Amino acid sequence: MSPVDHAVSRAIAYLARQHQAAYPDAVHVMGAYSTAKFVELYAAHFALPAASIHKFSRFRCEGRAFHLALITDALQDAADAGYHECRPLVEANAARLRTSKDGRSWRYFPGFEPLPYDGDSLGEIAQVLVRAGHAAPEDFDDAFALAAANVWEDGAVSTFFSEDPDPDRRTMLNRLWGRGRDDSGQDAEVVANLMFGALLYERHVAPCALGPLIHPAATWLLKQQQPMGFWRASWYVGVYYSTYTAVRLLGALGGHEPAIGQAARFLAQASASDPLNRALTALALSHCGRPPARHQLDLIVDSQFPDGSWEAIPLLDNHARVWGSRAVTTGFCLKALLAAP
Repeated sequence: MSPVDHAVSRAIAYLARQHQAAYPDAVHVMGAYSTAKFVELYAAHFALPAASIHKFSRFRCEGRAFHLALITDALQDAADAGYHECRPLVEANAARLRTSKDGRSWRYFPGFEPLPYDGDSLGEIAQVLVRAGHAAPEDFDDAFALAAANVWEDGAVSTFFSEDPDPDRRTMLNRLWGRGRDDSGQDAEVVANLMFGALLYERHVAPCALGPLIHPAATWLLKQQQPMGFWRASWYVGVYYSTYTAVRLLGALGGHEPAIGQAARFLAQASASDPLNRALTALALSHCGRPPARHQLDLIVDSQFPDGSWEAIPLLDNHARVWGSRAVTTGFCLKALLAAP
């Protein structure tokens, strides 16, 4: 067995143990103080009954569905590569993701009504359920329609979905929760992730409300590419995740070779220093049609812990508080090793 194959097997064994324990390492909990402050801010701008203020100020916000989807995507890669022991894990996780839907769509913190539905959760869960063969129109028709109602004239989609057609309220909602440079909620990595989910859905399930909006969103995304070749992230640490999601969408659409080539040149020159971002670099390069260098894969293999996991490198940047997870890092490293030629 090669070192890469051995690392893959150990990573799968680690994730299987996480699965048996309901993925405790993949739960993002928002602190009680932050929860109360967000409810206070929301109530100052939007009507919220006193009983709801009392309830949600004390709500325990636990985000797990988005991270479960990231991990399941890696397990799906492993199942497709012949690691059949991953198939039952994918099936069980797909069922969990379907039942985590919270009304019209998915929220990062299920049940926490002051936080709107978001494009990142919808996009990631759509990708996983499409790949697993469990994406049903009754789960996605209304969710995609809500997303389509939150598209701006320039092609970007708001990260947070307003159910009110008033554009001023949509702007205020994204200003309250958003993390873009102008707090618009127009975040490149979210647009890329959501539209990739919609693209997979259109190609493998059925037409959806976002279908006609995918190419305009890609045009907007191209304008967000920085001169050095990367995309900035609003919700993620660094530039590797955002660049990965952007080139994945553009590569899937085709016809965007100059932008993809520019990204590949940046990635080849800007070496990441940790296993998570090395994995994201390798994945991005694979979508650029340029397999990562062997020594980069060796660095990922060599940094694996004895239990089969990798370090919990910060991935999410949530209002000045970063969050990472061994299970999520392990999922991305697993994907990168499986994508190796």
